[in-house]
Amino acid sequence: MKKLLGIVVLGLLMSANVYAAPNFSAKVGDVVENEVTFGKRDKFPLPPGKFTVGVIGKNKEFTDVVLHQIDEKSGVVRWAISLYATGNTQWEYWNLSKFCKRTNVYFIKKKRSSKSFACWMVNHSRSDITANKGFWKKVRDYEISNKIVSPDIYVYSEYAYSKGSKLYGMSYYYNPELDGVPKPKNLEWATNEFHMQRVYKYPKHEEFLKKYISISANLVDRFNQLNKVRGGLTLNPEENFTQASINVEKKDTKKVKKSTDANKGDIVSQIKG
Repeated sequence: MKKLLGIVVLGLLMSANVYAAPNFSAKVGDVVENEVTFGKRDKFPLPPGKFTVGVIGKNKEFTDVVLHQIDEKSGVVRWAISLYATGNTQWEYWNLSKFCKRTNVYFIKKKRSSKSFACWMVNHSRSDITANKGFWKKVRDYEISNKIVSPDIYVYSEYAYSKGSKLYGMSYYYNPELDGVPKPKNLEWATNEFHMQRVYKYPKHEEFLKKYISISANLVDRFNQLNKVRGGLTLNPEENFTQASINVEKKDTKKVKKSTDANKGDIVSQIKG
């Protein structure tokens, strides 16, 4: 009887541990910079400056987090960052993320093997959140309650990496208007100035997209280094490094203006640092 009871208890413990979302290294309301961690060692890089943790959600094996950086001068969002990672899972490996199959975006790289993959793209997105439930409804409620002002259109990079039972994702949304890109006249995704079929008509928009590929390349490279990604799954981000620069926090911009260095304002150098 005792043996049978022990088997039952062991079975319950094993089923309870099938799903275990990882803990996040900060709490809602905390201010973080440089990098953040899921669990004990899964690390994600952050762009320069300080970020406020807005929403943390857990669902089965997933932990999702959203962070914001507000531009001090305008009061509008500069960066909005979405991160997720898995903890204990019952899966041997993960299927390719949906966005990896897209062909209608300005830039995309991907690599797939039998039980692992990596995908990285640069695209544009509307800032409105349409979810009626779940984590993204909580994000919308948070932005409304905190009166967070977002641009109509973000430029963003999305990256997903999976190896065996682990899956990671990071999306970095940036406000291009803070870099002098004109406010959008076309707010629909398919007709927006950043759309891959129209951007050639708008030199400032295309110039910014090319810069942003380099910015995101350095974030991907940092993720690879922090998490010891090797081989083809790195997606070779160094192939997309340039001397691109975009604005950073107000205090950093002041420092840059005093510099005579040829790479002044170079966020790529700051991200690599």
